[in-house]
Amino acid sequence: MTIHDTAIPHIDTALEPFAGADELRQRWRALMGPLGFSESLLWFSVIDTDNRFGPPLHQVELPALPDDVLSDLLMSNLGRTLGEIRELSVAMLLTRPGRDGVTADDMTWAQMLTRDARRHGVRLHPIHRANDSELVALTIADAAA
Repeated sequence: MTIHDTAIPHIDTALEPFAGADELRQRWRALMGPLGFSESLLWFSVIDTDNRFGPPLHQVELPALPDDVLSDLLMSNLGRTLGEIRELSVAMLLTRPGRDGVTADDMTWAQMLTRDARRHGVRLHPIHRANDSELVALTIADAAA
């Protein structure tokens, strides 16, 4: 199903608690505002115990093709940073230019990040992807960490 975003939730809703992938999608949509991207980025934030975004919102520039080393390094660092505070979790959004649907590269990124999160003990919410026309959850057959 393709969701073409027309209504942008008010930015104030971005800090409300969320329950599930669809409400998380709405929080990402409020944070992103009008869609349109000039480069590929991975956005992420630590999510508190009440399922709210915690500042700051981080960005990592992504290479043209999915990169195992970058995924592993990011999740390793997040695992060490979160340390003993296992109640915290992480939300991630892949953004890139284009109007196409979900690509094999989008899914590969999501699969790698999910795998590496599990390996490094990072609790991860469903990963989302935004391009110039839509923001959607990426469904991973194997549940996230």
